[in-house]
Amino acid sequence: MRLKGLIFGGVATALLGMGFASSAQPANAAAWHKGSPKAFVGTWKTDGYPAYKFTNTKITVYGKGGGTSKAMYKYLGHKKYTVKYKVQGYHYKETFTYVNSHKLKGHGFNLTR
Repeated sequence: MRLKGLIFGGVATALLGMGFASSAQPANAAAWHKGSPKAFVGTWKTDGYPAYKFTNTKITVYGKGGGTSKAMYKYLGHKKYTVKYKVQGYHYKETFTYVNSHKLKGHGFNLTR
């Protein structure tokens, strides 16, 4: 009798544990965040001319036809961010490396405050 109780208790515990394990949702650390990274907020220039202006929620692009749109970003690690936005009907996705509070590196260009 006691053996049957131990077996039943073991099976019940195993089934209960499987139920909790199957309901766990994995975290998605590579999600797109709305807005701009806090470190990017402000106007960034290249060769003395404004190129990008980041606010908490939007990005303004000077050049490429120019325009303002909502921004989304993804942190890639090691101070790298990918920012995506839509200007004049075209979708852009650019990767920036944050060097310090006065310098950003883009793909083939440098930005300063």
